[in-house]
Amino acid sequence: MTKIKNRKEVVMTEEKLSEVVGPEAIIKFETGTIKASTLDTIIKMLPFEMGFCDADDKFRWFSNNPDRVHKRRVEAFGKSVLELHPGVAHHVKKVLDDFREGKADEFEFWFPKRNGQPGQIYQKFMAVRDENGKYLGSMDVTINLDILKDKEGKHAPETIKEFQELKPLDK
Repeated sequence: MTKIKNRKEVVMTEEKLSEVVGPEAIIKFETGTIKASTLDTIIKMLPFEMGFCDADDKFRWFSNNPDRVHKRRVEAFGKSVLELHPGVAHHVKKVLDDFREGKADEFEFWFPKRNGQPGQIYQKFMAVRDENGKYLGSMDVTINLDILKDKEGKHAPETIKEFQELKPLDK
């Protein structure tokens, strides 16, 4: 198991976690352990997007899902989120100020897809705080709500009994 003796700021690059700490490095959480390379893979395949800006409102991280709703660039790392969202900067500033001041812990909304595409997007922003309540930054989660629609040929059971009666999928 890799232990980091001296904590230091990691410079944001295009490298994956597993490339920085090593693919076999074990990341220990309260709820278990996982290899860095496995965590990189899991984050990339989640059916939603995530992003993080630090306590100084600087954009620091995003999940690199292949079908993102919001396109992100590594060139945005270290830039102010207000600079990255000039059209709605006053709204973003209000949310982040409320998080920082402890007036709110989350903010969520739905909006239509852009470019005339049918469908809705759900976005939730959450204050990230340490165990003592100190504000560390903000995390956002974005979900294309189309994933919740009943897909052709698939049936969403409405009761637990229906679910239990489902036959295994043929391979």
